[in-house]
Amino acid sequence: MRLIPFRGLLLGTALIALLATSGCRSNMGPKMPKELGAPALYLYPKDQFQQDVQAYRTDVTSGQLDAAKALRNQMAYRVMADIESNYGNFEMKLSSGRAIQATLADATTLGLTAATTVVGASDVKDILAATGTAFQGTWTSYDKNFFAQKTTEALIAQMRAARKTKQAQLITGLATRDVTSYPWDAVWIDLVDFYYAGTVPSAMVEIASNAGTQADIATNKLNNAVAALTPRTPAQAQETVDIRAAYTKLAAAVNGTDTTKSTAAAATLRKILTDAGYSPTTDENGAALLADLRKAMVDASTDNDKLAKLSQAIAAADVQ
Repeated sequence: MRLIPFRGLLLGTALIALLATSGCRSNMGPKMPKELGAPALYLYPKDQFQQDVQAYRTDVTSGQLDAAKALRNQMAYRVMADIESNYGNFEMKLSSGRAIQATLADATTLGLTAATTVVGASDVKDILAATGTAFQGTWTSYDKNFFAQKTTEALIAQMRAARKTKQAQLITGLATRDVTSYPWDAVWIDLVDFYYAGTVPSAMVEIASNAGTQADIATNKLNNAVAALTPRTPAQAQETVDIRAAYTKLAAAVNGTDTTKSTAAAATLRKILTDAGYSPTTDENGAALLADLRKAMVDASTDNDKLAKLSQAIAAADVQ
């Protein structure tokens, strides 16, 4: 029995698998309504935009600032809508296109492996088994690349966040500022920034920047944790115990039902904080003063000098 027909079957099956996966882009989202999709074709023609810019400048020159503001906002929103329309198509292609490329690459590798398997094979069952392996492998690759790949999702999430931030600034500026403080030229700069916020290079830079910020935060937390574990003398350990005991008593008085004790506790808290080097405001009540003392206790946990001052202040207050 000749192998060529079955090799053709193998090739045909692989091609069907590739066509099936590459044709799945339509499954990445519902069909867009015509009312939303059509305007992108003629949303803001270049000649109309240039006429509007000229009319805006004429209004500004003639002192018709309200008319200029209305035209400025109209131009800004039309450009913004154009950017939104293009970005939506770009995001869909970025998500599905990248997965398709990775899937095709995997399918090619699997096809070559399957072809190697059937070379010299004499049994139809072996050929069909190799064909089935190639198809199954291609489908597994499709599933992995479309639904398990998170790199593209991270880029899209960053682009969405950056675009919403810039868009909020634009909308706020257009609604609250006149053409004197926010002229069209300034709006144009912000629109350009809004556009670039939806690009992959911008997203990659933002992700790297955020990672650096998070690393700094983590480093500070680690340093604070190490400082908190620094061995202390028995006397300093006792000071910490005494401070916590005083806090517990003052908190019970402040939160109790006895108004006299609550007022006295608030006065004691104010004195302790002042003697320890803090400056509570005159309008702070007992609950706020307790919060200030908690902050002072946190400061003292990593600073022996502050621990000593707070301990001395509490001792002087003679909390009962």
